[in-house]
Order: sequence, then C-alpha cells, then structure tokens
Amino acid sequence: MPIRAENRERYPKDWKLRSRFVRFVRARGRCEWCGAEHGKPHPITGSKVVLTTAHIFDDRPEAASLLNLAALCQRCHNRHDAAARLKRRSERKHRNQLTLPGIS
Repeated sequence: MPIRAENRERYPKDWKLRSRFVRFVRARGRCEWCGAEHGKPHPITGSKVVLTTAHIFDDRPEAASLLNLAALCQRCHNRHDAAARLKRRSERKHRNQLTLPGIS
C-alpha cells in the first residue's frame, strides 16, 4: 500500500530496506498468507501479484519490527486492512464535516 504523505515521517529511515527484506528474503517473493508469487498471476483473482509489506498486530507506522511485518499480496493485505481503513475513512469524514451551532 502506498504511504500517505502525512505519515511518511512516521516510518523508520530504513523502511525500504525492511520492506524489501520481508518481501524478498524472508518470504522469498511469496505472500506469507496465501502463497501467491510476486509478479505472477494470483491463483484466485488472476491479477498480477505485487507483494506489499503489512503491519499485522500494530498498524502504527512506527511499529516496524520484523515480527510485526508480513509480506502480503494485494488481496490478503486489503482484506487484513479493510476494517481499519473503513474506520479511518469514517474518522476523516467526520473530522472534515461542517458543524453548525445548535444543530446535532
């Protein structure tokens, strides 16, 4: 998943190295959950697999220990992040809404 501009500074300086290590050394170019291979068609969706590095237990960018990271295909990463992404989107929408005095 792309890093949002407002979160870029929260990632460790060596994020690219950690991400690459997790995806291609530890996971050997395969999704750690479903086994889909980077660059090949996904066995379920048929789309080209691009491995991503996901935060598994703690989704804060600062929580970048190797034990908290996993190499996931787009399908597994999206499924893992879906609930948190929906919550953040709702919070942003709520924060950006215009509130008028006296109206609840």
